[in-house]
Amino acid sequence: MALRPRRWVAALLCAGVIGAAGACHKPISAETNSYYMARTSPSDAASLGCYNGDKSGRLTLSFGAPTSVGGVPGATVWGAPNLHVYQIGQAVMDFVRGYAFCRTEPGGRLLVGIGTSNSAIDDDTDDWLYAHGRAWGSMVRDVANWVATYYPGFAQVYGAWDDEPSWSSPFKAHHWIAGYDGTPGRPGLYTNASADGCPTSTATGGACDNGWNQGWVWHLNWEFDSALPFPQIYATSGVNAHQWQLIDLYATTHLGDGMFFYGTMSQWAACQQAGGCAGTDNTVHKANDFLTWWLNTDPRTAQGGVDGMTDIRWNS
Repeated sequence: MALRPRRWVAALLCAGVIGAAGACHKPISAETNSYYMARTSPSDAASLGCYNGDKSGRLTLSFGAPTSVGGVPGATVWGAPNLHVYQIGQAVMDFVRGYAFCRTEPGGRLLVGIGTSNSAIDDDTDDWLYAHGRAWGSMVRDVANWVATYYPGFAQVYGAWDDEPSWSSPFKAHHWIAGYDGTPGRPGLYTNASADGCPTSTATGGACDNGWNQGWVWHLNWEFDSALPFPQIYATSGVNAHQWQLIDLYATTHLGDGMFFYGTMSQWAACQQAGGCAGTDNTVHKANDFLTWWLNTDPRTAQGGVDGMTDIRWNS
């Protein structure tokens, strides 16, 4: 079961540590790197873990869209051969080994999300998606148990899911996360989600892209107990943060169950690598500041600080 604190507790903690709930800007040491995992050989994964030996905090290793590999659930990876869940789990274990070998701070610990998405799933059957979610949850659980046994002071493992309205119907996305959530012993699931087309001025359950609405975004990123919201805050205007604050406000005022945010994801480094990101290349700190600020513009969504902040880039 995910341990999800009440919003008022987080606000008090932020105020007590920082001095004021609105002043929870994170130090540079809190920044982590997330990756699109295009290189997953044992040496590549271990080298990547070693490269992050100076980091501590939450991050996602993203392996692409759900697929099958020889009849076994897996992911499409990024410009590389598709991998099944056992190969993906092995790559994450190699990453943790590399991190443990090279860790520079004795108290450092990575909270690693093993990521897939809702991309290109509309043609999959509901049963297949549910089964894939369960297989992903089982793999994440098994890797988490291995890490807890062999590297307990170095890392902790979660699932991760990039769910975006523009990528599938909400019904298909529901079946995947229902499978993950229903897996016995599954860890929490970072939802590195977007809010494509969602309202920017109202909190009444309004429409988002592709048949989603504010209620669907809340449902898929909070109502499931495993869901740990960790949204994409890419727009340099701050509008993505405002969209999420309004989703939270809708949930608080209409559903009686407001959200708690575990972190923010930016894509500054990926944009530097690949380009084509005009207006969506927030730095990691700016993304975190945007969400923290918007949440605290209304006491009904006030959270104080947002713990994690990660910037995604290509491991290719």
